[in-house]
This record gives sequence, structure tokens and C-alpha cells, in this order.
Amino acid sequence: MAAACQLGPGQRAVVSQLPLCYISSMKVRAIQFSPTLGNSEKNLQSHISHVSRAVRDGCELIVFPELSLSGYHLKDLACDIALKQGGREWRELEKLSKKIDIIVGAPLEEDAGIIYNAALYFAKGKWRHTHRKVQLPNYGMFEERMIFKPGDDFRTFKIGTMTAGILICREILFPMLAYLYFIQKTDLLIGISNSPQRGIGKDGVSSFQLWETMGYVFSQFYHQNYVFVNRVGFEDGIGFGGGSFFARAGQGICRKAKYVEEDMLDAVILPADVRRARLASNYLRDEQPQLVLKELQRILHA
Repeated sequence: MAAACQLGPGQRAVVSQLPLCYISSMKVRAIQFSPTLGNSEKNLQSHISHVSRAVRDGCELIVFPELSLSGYHLKDLACDIALKQGGREWRELEKLSKKIDIIVGAPLEEDAGIIYNAALYFAKGKWRHTHRKVQLPNYGMFEERMIFKPGDDFRTFKIGTMTAGILICREILFPMLAYLYFIQKTDLLIGISNSPQRGIGKDGVSSFQLWETMGYVFSQFYHQNYVFVNRVGFEDGIGFGGGSFFARAGQGICRKAKYVEEDMLDAVILPADVRRARLASNYLRDEQPQLVLKELQRILHA
């Protein structure tokens, strides 16, 4: 297991001089594992085991990959195992969240026969937030638009004192979507993914250069603490690459999990890092969303 990120030289002294609202921290654990396709009961038991260990280790938030309760290549299985609000698995997740905040990925059926690829946040014994994946790939090995309905918003929510946002897999590769969270003053951005591996070489999995590049962008230019959680394992001959990581606001990637293998990654999230990054770069201060909106309207109506 990779160790938690360490504070930089002199960072503790700077933190100690900040107002109380900036001093709080949160220990986060990312779970990089291989869910069993279509076996929601077995996957739930894996979640329970990981949650129990994270609680023993003093973690306050645990994050699982995209579709962690179901596996990825669902096809016709989606309608049989979709999570339903108030169902047994839903109640179990609420129960688990009494001791630790939890983010899971699951097929979600809110209206009869309508299923979303969703990320769900549970805390203090209750469901708190749902993000429904907007960017559904439907090419090559991907068939998500044949299964899921796309979501239509990017709303922030609170995790402790932090403003948080979630992106699911392909959404991460659209910088404008993270920008929507940036202008909502997001402190903690969480990306969950089922990304296949392509091209293993001496520098790791080559396809993961994209994900890691976005991690630098989000942390350096959007001042966000960013946790990326990707699964491993095989389905229908497709291997998933792992490579989860944590990027600290203003500093870039500082911890990475293993490629290909199951792993856990711990990080201590400090809202103070977000404040420091904003003061150092002033990108948020100088951002002009009204200008962006005006230009988008002009372009779209040209």
C-alpha cells in the first residue's frame, strides 16, 4: 500500500498560522480492486471488508472505482442488478457510512426502466449526493449509451468542510467539466474510472499519461485536491489498468498506486493547500465565467 502524502518543508508552520476553518484535514483511502461482473452480492461484501479495514486504519472517506458494485461490461445485466434507493444494498451502504464516508459506483435505477451510470456518496448513515455520468462512450469496446441514460449536471456537495465534485471516467478527459467545478470553488475533486490498460512499458501504462496529465491540470490550474480511482482486473478479455493517484492542490501528483495490481492509496486532504494554491496563482480570482458564457453564446448562435 502506498503511503499518505507528506507535507512539504515548512508546511506545518504555515498551516498553524491559518484560521481554524482552513486547518481541518481528512484522511482518504482509494480502493483499487477488481469487482466481479454481475455479482452485486460478492462486490458488496468486498466493499464491506474494505470499509471495515479503512475504519480500523482511521480513514474518514473511502472511494471505490466506477461501477464498483457491478463490474463494467453489464449489457443486459444492468436492469437486473441496478441499485435502487431504499433497497437492501442501499440500506447496507447507509449503515456502513455511519463510521466512514463512502463513495461507490453503481448502475442506478431511479425511475422504472431508466438506469444511470452513477457515483453515490453516503455519510453519517444517509445518502447525500448522486452524480450521474454525462459523457457516455459508445465506440469500440464501449457500449454505455446502449445501457445508460446520460446525466445532465455537475453539482457540488459538501464532504466535511470541503466543497466536492465528482467526475466519472470519460468526463475526466473534458477539461471544461472540471472547470464547472472550479468556478463553484471546489476544494476536492474525485474522479472514478474503469479505464483499460494499453501499452505497458518501462514507464508504466502508456494510456495513463492522459489521466495523469489531467491530474496535473486540475491540481495546478484549478487549485483542486484531486483523487483518481481506477479499477483493475479483466472482463471479456479487457484488462483494466489501476494507476490510481492523488494530486495535491498546487503541487501535482504526489502519490500513485500500482499499475494493473490491486492496491490501496491513502492521502491526507488539506483544504489549506487549496487556499495556498489560489493565493499563489490567482487563477480563480481572475477567472471571468461571464465572458466565457458570452463567447459560448456567440459561438453557438453564429
